Amino acid sequence: MKDMLTIIYEELLQNSLINEKITADRIGYYVYVEDKDHTKTFMIIEPLGPPLPGVVGSDKELNVQHTFQIDVQGTDRKELKVIQQQVKAVMLSLGYGQLPEGLDEWLPDVNRYVDARRYRGLTKLYDTDY
Repeated sequence: MKDMLTIIYEELLQNSLINEKITADRIGYYVYVEDKDHTKTFMIIEPLGPPLPGVVGSDKELNVQHTFQIDVQGTDRKELKVIQQQVKAVMLSLGYGQLPEGLDEWLPDVNRYVDARRYRGLTKLYDTDY
């Protein structure tokens, strides 16, 4: 069985700018467990539901639809924008398009910015093992 969460994680780490700005241990699934250094940028990859049937034909699922939210949080607002541009490029290369929902806010209770974007994509035909 394939795991799209892992595929996305590995592809993001292959991007040199993302890898330079965010180390692998600062990318979390679902939630990010805070460490003592609150000034470093981190990323959260979160599925927004289980995989859904995409195209169906002859009573058979032919591909799968996934929806994810990718949050980048940190103290440098401009750095978050640069990282999210790279995230978007990676997601486009995986066949995901950006959805209109998301966040672009300052979180005063934790003193950092959040840029959260949502992506939806379909796997290739006959790629249904998720």
